Amino acid sequence: MPATGPVSPFAFRHHFISTDLPVYDGFGEYGQTALVDIDKDGKLDFVLGRRGGPPGAAVIWWYQFVAPGQWVRHVLGRDPLTDVAACAMDVDGDGWIDLVAGGTWYKHPGAKVREQEFVRYVFDPENVHAHDALAADIDGDGKLEVITIHGDRTPEGCKDGLEWYKIPADPTRKWERHIIGDGVHGALTPLAVADIDGDGDLDIVRADTWFENADGKGGKWIAHPGIPFGRLGPWGVCVKTWIGDIDGDGRQEILMAEADIENSMVAILRHERGEKWTRQDLPQSFAYGSLHALAVADFNGDGRLDILVNEQEELLPAGRQNPRWVIWENRGRGQFVEHVILDTKLGGHELQVGDVRGMGRIDICSKIWGPMPWNGVGGKMHADFLENLRGWRRQ
Repeated sequence: MPATGPVSPFAFRHHFISTDLPVYDGFGEYGQTALVDIDKDGKLDFVLGRRGGPPGAAVIWWYQFVAPGQWVRHVLGRDPLTDVAACAMDVDGDGWIDLVAGGTWYKHPGAKVREQEFVRYVFDPENVHAHDALAADIDGDGKLEVITIHGDRTPEGCKDGLEWYKIPADPTRKWERHIIGDGVHGALTPLAVADIDGDGDLDIVRADTWFENADGKGGKWIAHPGIPFGRLGPWGVCVKTWIGDIDGDGRQEILMAEADIENSMVAILRHERGEKWTRQDLPQSFAYGSLHALAVADFNGDGRLDILVNEQEELLPAGRQNPRWVIWENRGRGQFVEHVILDTKLGGHELQVGDVRGMGRIDICSKIWGPMPWNGVGGKMHADFLENLRGWRRQ
């Protein structure tokens, strides 16, 4: 039976971006998502990529938005050195958005992007397992750097698996790598970077530990364990993280969702004093599967930030074959109400949100890691667009 709850203030219309992505030996292995205006037409386009596989299988695509039910697929690049990780940014400062994927980056070809692929460069040939990538100004020089993370299946994660890269004046050359600390399977996206200690520089949150940027330049890091979140799953510790003022109290909180594990929870973590944290679990009316996706935005136009996740088709609790998409409505003062917005046997992974159509409403783009035979599109690999019908606020 579908989950029931209060009348929803949200309304979305589902469209397929694609149902014909290639699958090899039953596996999808798609990640590397971004939602960005690739062709400068004022509309957001959806990027996704596949890792590994047989020769020619590792391809990054971008889907040009034409209309909610019409997306045109283009090859962005090939052979990314990455697992799931990607982030969109202007690497070389030419005014066009490039893509970083693990140890590779792809230079935007300019005005002819609908006809030409991006140009591939390798900045670290050893960074082939990155699960997350994030752009932020770590050293305070006013320019963006790239942070990546990878780990393994042990509680300790991976030694030297959390790192940041300084981009040289000539970004086609090897980038300067700096170690932050031990990595876990995943922890950085959508936004795990913030000034946690209020000293004016950016720190990094990695599941149960935050790393203090002790010299403000990314050269010295101090690990502070004790954040009450992050369980060991089949692929190690994996969470999705967002930092900001979610409850409107003027202080930033850490929002985390568990990923790559069954019975996933979502919680708000508040820094009280010293190394003390408190945890507020969001209400869940059913046992969740893996939540390998998290976004925070005002989806209904009421001026408050809501919380979005969707379940994977893999790692659902026993007996379930209906991955759901859920928004927690922010009622203010730390109160959140759970609403299922899609329940059609279509899972999700590494979703992205933004005003795709330029209408002042926050839409949702997602895809799956890989398809299950029972899914709502006959076991096909799919990417999805949820058109927001309601979330517009009159200025």
